[in-house]
Amino acid sequence: MDPKKYGVSRTVLTLNTERETIAKVESGQKMVDVARQYGLNRSKVCTILAKKDIKKTQAAEGVTKITSAKQRSAIHDKMERLLLVWINEREMKRDVTSMPIIQEKAREIFEKLKEQTPGSSSEELEFKATTGWFTKFKRRS
Repeated sequence: MDPKKYGVSRTVLTLNTERETIAKVESGQKMVDVARQYGLNRSKVCTILAKKDIKKTQAAEGVTKITSAKQRSAIHDKMERLLLVWINEREMKRDVTSMPIIQEKAREIFEKLKEQTPGSSSEELEFKATTGWFTKFKRRS
């Protein structure tokens, strides 16, 4: 019989939920009431409020996924969708698509999308088509 594992359960909230939480506390509701409404601890609400500036900039940048690791921008997601379409077109033509070719095309698509997207946040975005990215891209696709 395996021993039971006890640990902290993590609640992952969407960016919209966090923005709503911030707005409710700023409008005058008590943190405890807001925490109960969303089924959170008061400390989680305090953490959200402490990072409210970061959350507002993430919303402006178009961050789509919230994880404890790295956050991906909307440009990255769009680039991968377009890259997948390009790969499918090449496979239909029976062209060879090796990893270096896919990485180069990913860089091209990313740079084009970055140029098309106005705003200072898109200028700061960086993309390196590494082998690690390629492995994760294959897993996501």
